[in-house]
Amino acid sequence: MAAGIPAEFDETGRLDWLLRFDAPTDARYEADHGRERTTALRQLILVGLIFYNIYNFTAIWLMPDIFELSVVVRLLVVTPASLALAWMLSRNGSAMREMLVLGGLIGSMVMPMLLFWLTTAPLGVFTFGESILVVIYGNLLLALRFRHALVFTAFAFLFATLAVCTKNGLDPELQLALPVQYGTGCVFSLYANFRMERQRCIEYLRVLAAQSVSEAAEAARERYQGLSHTDALTGLPNRRLLDETTEEWCAGERAVALLMIDIDHFKPFNDTLGHPQGDACLCRVAALFATFVPGPETVTGIQPDILAARFGGEEFTFALRDAGAPEAVRFAAALVRAVAALDIPHPSRPDGVGIVTISVGVALKDAGAPGSRQALFAEADQALYRAKRRGRNGYALAEGNGAVAAIPSVSVIANIA
Repeated sequence: MAAGIPAEFDETGRLDWLLRFDAPTDARYEADHGRERTTALRQLILVGLIFYNIYNFTAIWLMPDIFELSVVVRLLVVTPASLALAWMLSRNGSAMREMLVLGGLIGSMVMPMLLFWLTTAPLGVFTFGESILVVIYGNLLLALRFRHALVFTAFAFLFATLAVCTKNGLDPELQLALPVQYGTGCVFSLYANFRMERQRCIEYLRVLAAQSVSEAAEAARERYQGLSHTDALTGLPNRRLLDETTEEWCAGERAVALLMIDIDHFKPFNDTLGHPQGDACLCRVAALFATFVPGPETVTGIQPDILAARFGGEEFTFALRDAGAPEAVRFAAALVRAVAALDIPHPSRPDGVGIVTISVGVALKDAGAPGSRQALFAEADQALYRAKRRGRNGYALAEGNGAVAAIPSVSVIANIA
């Protein structure tokens, strides 16, 4: 395994001996670099055509017997075909794009080799090296994918060897020397291609590994942040988020209503039915409370106008922004009715009611008035005890809040109507 690459991104797992990525990695690489690859290939094809056609000038001296054929092959066959290929690159997937490049290179290599084989000019043998430049161009400049470079190089060497061995009038010693020279160039360029391609692939795997670590860290951070603000039993926001939110709301100019909620006679419920049933009761009540909270805003990062949280034990809290006394009272009454409607049996209530109910204390901060979170909680807690003293299964408004009113927000109205 290459140093610095985590095991899940090891080239032995995601890269085979032909330097091919596995399918998911290949698709991701194409998404990241496909357009860049296509643009580079187009530019390099144009550059290659310029140098490819320069050999029309050397053909004047090296192969005057077929000079016209050289011009026709290079200018009227290879050049238009290469331009058409460059145009087609962006209109095909990655596999077809690379195959088109491979096909174009094979054609570009075959043409000068055929001219070498056809010419009978005394200096025609010196054109033999032209096609090896096409091999080097394809393997190093166009940077064929290694599997394609392997096919291209093998074909080029075999075709060149065949041309040398079958060329009429070629010195027997050249028939031995030229394939060796050609083969050396082929091996050199293929090895260089392998090293470049392997480096490209490994570097991309390293990038993926770094991204994976970063994404995992970010996911863990978000998960931790979510857990740090969520009550493990009920799934509601916890005391920490409640404190942070109410601190912010109380520091603002808008009205805030705080509802402290206690499940009536919960200790006898736990003592009689056991803690598992007690936890189940808390979860059912919490699930009901969650339905009173608007949903879409909570996933967009915008603070909702209603926050339900578990305060601790059998106590819950609602914070309502832009709600005055009438709205807060209606909301508290709706909560009391909804919990009673759950009809959760409570066989050990000392008052004989027989079902689980709640008591609610309501405190208010008027719009534009200064206020503190601590004072608001203290007032709501006192109101909660007043509701309990009145017989439970009801609500009470904190003293001095009776005349307070504010314009309710749309989200509050939707949930208390």
